[in-house]
Formats: sequence, structure tokens, C-alpha cells
Amino acid sequence: MLWTDEALDDLEEILVYYHSEAGPLTAEAVHSRIVAEIEALRVVPERIRASTRIPGARELVVRRLPYVAFVKVTDDAVIVLNVVHTAREFPARR
Repeated sequence: MLWTDEALDDLEEILVYYHSEAGPLTAEAVHSRIVAEIEALRVVPERIRASTRIPGARELVVRRLPYVAFVKVTDDAVIVLNVVHTAREFPARR
């Protein structure tokens, strides 16, 4: 499992938000859920849908949270590209 710098930045922003708005326990619960669901992709990463937004990527909808993780599945690894809020237009239109 590999995380891009952009995905780690996304996760940090999410945790900072929950920490400030709901406290450290909620932030830790959100962190645990997102990471656990992404880590579970090690077993069968193909179980999630192909992305229509990012060519060659797949989308994991995080259960009970408003986030989608974009991942790329290779023969050797699952690469986490981004973790974004479902209300966010992603990728941004130019």
C-alpha cells in the first residue's frame, strides 16, 4: 500500500477539520475508518468501481463517511492517489 503525498495531505486536512470541529476522538475515529477501508483493499482491490473521473483509477466510497478514496491498482501495489469529500468537484474543472 503506497500513499502519494497528495493523498497524505488530503488525509491531514480531513483530520485537522474533524479535530477542530468535533474533537480528537472523532478525528481518530475518522482516521481509523478511512485507513482501515483503504487497507482492506490489499485483499481484493478490484472489488471497487472503476473511476469515471480519473482514467486508470478506482474509487472507494468510505462507508458512513462522506469521502471517496481514489486508488490505482498495479500488479505490485495499491496506490492511494487522493481522498476527497463527496461534495467536492474532483478533479477540479479548469
